[in-house]
Amino acid sequence: MTEKSPLFFIYLLVQALFFIFFLVVTRIISSKKIVPWKAPIFKEYAYLNLIFFNLIFIHIQKSLILVAHQVAQGVDKYYFYLLFCIILVLIPYYRIRVKLFIRKQEETK
Repeated sequence: MTEKSPLFFIYLLVQALFFIFFLVVTRIISSKKIVPWKAPIFKEYAYLNLIFFNLIFIHIQKSLILVAHQVAQGVDKYYFYLLFCIILVLIPYYRIRVKLFIRKQEETK
């Protein structure tokens, strides 16, 4: 059995850190009003981001495997950029949902 390189584990760490960094940065930038971390809106946003970040990392892994076997040329740039654009669109989506969430809380008071 072959030994695994430490780089194998670094990849997983980078994936987790990238997601956490993006989540914190978008929370700081996109919302001036504080929304509790346990609010359903924040959980929804976190899950959506996690899905799209995992799609990006899955695409990178698939591309690396295909390049290693000399089957493909590399990363499909159109798909890769499309996933990043979708993630960037989630920022205004989150901002709108936060405003609606806050309005709903104010109406119920």
